[in-house]
Amino acid sequence: MHILLEPTSHYPIYEQIIQQVKANILRGVVMAGDQVPSVREMSAQLTVNPNTVSKAYKELEREGVFVTYRGKGTFISEDVQELVHKREVKLLKEQAEQIVATAKQVGVTKEEMMIWIEEMFKEEEGEAHD
Repeated sequence: MHILLEPTSHYPIYEQIIQQVKANILRGVVMAGDQVPSVREMSAQLTVNPNTVSKAYKELEREGVFVTYRGKGTFISEDVQELVHKREVKLLKEQAEQIVATAKQVGVTKEEMMIWIEEMFKEEEGEAHD
């Protein structure tokens, strides 16, 4: 599992770990049933305090992304793909609601927003083909 932390980010390290784990799952870098590094191994790999990694792992386990088997280790949950996808879509909808509310407040029309979204999708599609 590849995790890159951004020390200058305004997000705490443990939240960056959580988001990067989920991104690795969505991209298929790690799959359901894969074993994840121990807290000690991950903290050494990332050069962060083990308590920080432990906090991220506990949150991922609480969310059902990780499952820990006593004496065997921590693994990616079997239904993780659907679970992470649903959570990310829910978060995306919440963000879209905030954007639409702000757009209305500042006088941006639905048509303008749609044009921006179309342009952004085209840019992303163009980058994917490069």
